[in-house]
Amino acid sequence: MSSTETTIQKAAVLWLSGARLADIRPLPEVEKLINDGAMVELNPLPITGQQAQQYQVLTGKSPASFGFFDTLVAHNYAVTEEVTGRGPTPKLLPDMLRTADWTVAYEETNLSGLVMRLQDLTQAASASPSCLIVKCPVHASLKDTDASAIAQALQLARQWLGETGLLALLSDTQPAVVERFVNINNFLADMGVIERDGQGGQVNWSDSLAYCAGNGQLLVNQLGRDPQGAVHPQDEYEEVRSTLVKALPEKLRNPDNGEAVIERVYRKEELYSSEYLFCAPDLVVLFKPGYAPSPRSTRIEFDETTFTTPGVGETVTAGVNPAMVGGFLLASAPSLAERVTEYEHAPLTSAVPTLLHALGVEYVGMESPAISTLFSSDYLETHPIRFIRQNQELSEEDEELIIGHLRDLGYV
Repeated sequence: MSSTETTIQKAAVLWLSGARLADIRPLPEVEKLINDGAMVELNPLPITGQQAQQYQVLTGKSPASFGFFDTLVAHNYAVTEEVTGRGPTPKLLPDMLRTADWTVAYEETNLSGLVMRLQDLTQAASASPSCLIVKCPVHASLKDTDASAIAQALQLARQWLGETGLLALLSDTQPAVVERFVNINNFLADMGVIERDGQGGQVNWSDSLAYCAGNGQLLVNQLGRDPQGAVHPQDEYEEVRSTLVKALPEKLRNPDNGEAVIERVYRKEELYSSEYLFCAPDLVVLFKPGYAPSPRSTRIEFDETTFTTPGVGETVTAGVNPAMVGGFLLASAPSLAERVTEYEHAPLTSAVPTLLHALGVEYVGMESPAISTLFSSDYLETHPIRFIRQNQELSEEDEELIIGHLRDLGYV
């Protein structure tokens, strides 16, 4: 597919959530897609997790832009699970295409029903232009029947698309093997940052400076914000953050080999810039590959020891280094280059603008531009990539409305 004169009228996106590229690459149909088109691996933003990565791959935006940071949210020193942001969710890929007058069919199924569902969709699709998006979860152990279903689905999609359509294979996450679970709250208690009762082990919050919650959030126990806050805003707040930013990567080490387990601790201002910055975690922990927050630490609880060993072959998809749970995009279309592999990992948020640009659909307000190296030079000459980041600044009136809404919900 090399002609840039042909207008794409059909597109098929097979979204294999959880698929490892190494597991499906041996399939002849996947290898053909790689040879015919372009490929890139995609890394999510911190904090990793399935819901956050689904938002990134469907909206092209950082979830923080609409007030989503983690599915596990701390309220009054307890954790609840929430799958939506504090603000309205932006348009998803299917809606972006519909706005551009595409007819879109979006379906979710499993591997056992993938082929039959795709058959139904291709037979029903009569409008032009049409796009089929089918999401299908893929588990860590890919069976022969699963591989066969993926191969058949790709064959079906090719037959429906012909030579002038766009065929994409997309994954937003994959399971990561964990060597050790880490409970940062245990470590903070050993440092004296968290004050615990000597007998029952209960936390004395009024004497505690900070704690860990969710999939890598570090929260300062701030006076005036938290129910039993101990840290004064401004100078004391910054002092606590600076101490944790420096101490955690240096002091928290695997007792078996002495290696540091934390790659970096980010201040929230280094990662986020949206109007929801005030409700972002104060610090974000980036673990090194092979390490993850222990399940108890995500709930602001303690383990017997700071480090625990997972079961043999145990995997996780949240709280780990982004490189461990990344996805990929394989795509073939007249607008895309052939036999091109982008070896530099791209942001997961770049999948949406790349697909839209390949279809000739304009976009604005994305976190990342389309990946230029995946396109043919001829196509880029006539369709240059224009990247316009949406202005996220609010008026004082709008900010007051948001704060009032969050106050009603108990966030502030």
